[in-house]
Amino acid sequence: MTVTPTATKPTDPPLEVASTLRAELKCLLSKVLLSDGISQSQAARLCATDQPTISKLLSGRSDSVSAEQLLKWMVHLGFDVEISIRRAANPGTAAVRAVSHV
Repeated sequence: MTVTPTATKPTDPPLEVASTLRAELKCLLSKVLLSDGISQSQAARLCATDQPTISKLLSGRSDSVSAEQLLKWMVHLGFDVEISIRRAANPGTAAVRAVSHV
């Protein structure tokens, strides 16, 4: 499963960068739960949260879950999370991306 990266430019407001990352992680979480056959209740137990929080998040009705919390949940679901920072080939193309290798 691959999440198509959505890039944000260094000139984008910090909230937009966080919002983009959070959206990518929500999409990945949704795909993982679906592909692994994990119910919202099971996910809630694994992630030490409640089912309504998972439901709101997956239906797009909640922005209260941070990107950091989503990364922790991915670890609770058995995924390694790696953050890679590298110099862009062209400084004008530097961006923030979320890429999945699952």
